[in-house]
Amino acid sequence: MADNKYYLEAILVLSCYIGALGSLRYPGVKEDNKVSKRVVREYSGKKEFYEQVDLLFFLQWPRSLFQSHGDYQKLKNHEEISKVIVDAYGNEVQIMNGTRYISQQDFLTCIEQRPFPGFDGCNLREHLLRFSLCEMLYRYLRCRAVHDVRFPFVDKPHQVGGGTRYEDNHAITGAVLLETTENILRNMRLECLEKARWPGEL
Repeated sequence: MADNKYYLEAILVLSCYIGALGSLRYPGVKEDNKVSKRVVREYSGKKEFYEQVDLLFFLQWPRSLFQSHGDYQKLKNHEEISKVIVDAYGNEVQIMNGTRYISQQDFLTCIEQRPFPGFDGCNLREHLLRFSLCEMLYRYLRCRAVHDVRFPFVDKPHQVGGGTRYEDNHAITGAVLLETTENILRNMRLECLEKARWPGEL
């Protein structure tokens, strides 16, 4: 990661490491998406960060890769909720330059203070996590890198003094991904040593 030439490769490898550490810790769970997200929530020490909602993604979801994805379509009243978010935080451009990431509780409070006909609070609480940074880490960073060799959280390189420089465009930067992976490894190792067990036995 220190060598800009290999920045994208580093992101790819780190995202795979997270999945591998998740599989090591939860050997009975076969779905990579479940173990990856769970190990991030439980071992990264960044649970609060990864539970944040990306307001920009929430607003852009109908135009995203996941516009017809079944998990996302379970959310009711997306259009009405989006209007409330825009009233409270601004449009997409304003959110990009202002408050883009908020806690799930702040999101829920914002909507609950501006109820609309047909609002289903239980449905929103159940499906809001789909728009969290943890979900985006897996769906946008890991899956796009592994399956499509695409890196939507990193802008195209700029030539600087004959070298290449990539620019992160999201809260989940390369440095954050490295910190997340190192934290998972360290915290899992400490628990294994403390309990004298292998990861899959914890």
